[in-house]
Amino acid sequence: MSSASSETHTVANAAEAVGSKRRLHPATELVILACSLLLVFGIPSPVVPFIILIGSLVTVVVSPVVRLRTWAMTVGLLSLPTLAVLIIVQGLFYPGTEVHVLWQVGPARLSVEGLSIAVQIWLRVSSLIGLCALFGLGADSARLFDGLRRLRLPSAVAYVCSSALGLIPLIGARTRHIIEARQARGWATDSWRVRFRLLPGIVVGLVTAILLTVDQRHEVLEVSGLDSSATAVALQDHSDGAGQSLLRILAPLVTLGLIVASVTGVLPLPGAAQLIGGA
Repeated sequence: MSSASSETHTVANAAEAVGSKRRLHPATELVILACSLLLVFGIPSPVVPFIILIGSLVTVVVSPVVRLRTWAMTVGLLSLPTLAVLIIVQGLFYPGTEVHVLWQVGPARLSVEGLSIAVQIWLRVSSLIGLCALFGLGADSARLFDGLRRLRLPSAVAYVCSSALGLIPLIGARTRHIIEARQARGWATDSWRVRFRLLPGIVVGLVTAILLTVDQRHEVLEVSGLDSSATAVALQDHSDGAGQSLLRILAPLVTLGLIVASVTGVLPLPGAAQLIGGA
């Protein structure tokens, strides 16, 4: 039984190693992430964030490390409440006077202008969440450190950023430990009302743990002597080559070109109001 379990674990590790070699270099992923965010907020059309959101979904489907369910739950939990608030604030109570009303009941009216603003903001926020979730769920501290160093950032900056990413699983583990400790003392932690009552203590515990961890990592940073002149060896083995190096150069240039073309009218893209109709 233990032999079969060991073989299964070995096969899983081998498959994960093969999948990691098929991935882009973390520096390339960072450049693509930054360029995508520039396109989302630089081009005033919902078409761009919609395309990027669909592209993120397709990337998750074919990704060997990011699970579709985890990514979808993360995006849904963060973006759907935003959509509800935007529809209420912008869609139903848009302050404009000359508007194209689609539906009205009392003081609430659904207008094309308000709905277009809500859709535009929501698509931008959702694409931002989707991109960050795609990168965050598929990266770890070592990948982020190697990527930032490959982009010639100082070792100290790369260390601080990668350490911040490493705090995310720490927060989750610390929260689970606090809830399990309260449950062992007889608290009904399955109830959301009880969890809400325990929230202040959980937050205090998390802040304390994070401050201690940051202080310890700051000491490591000082002892290790990381500075801009330090030569850091890559922590992981990443696939890279001339093609990815060229991509890291061309991607920002193409992104800036698309933004300039959109702003100057050379690349006309429909706005949210035009897509909804009636404006």
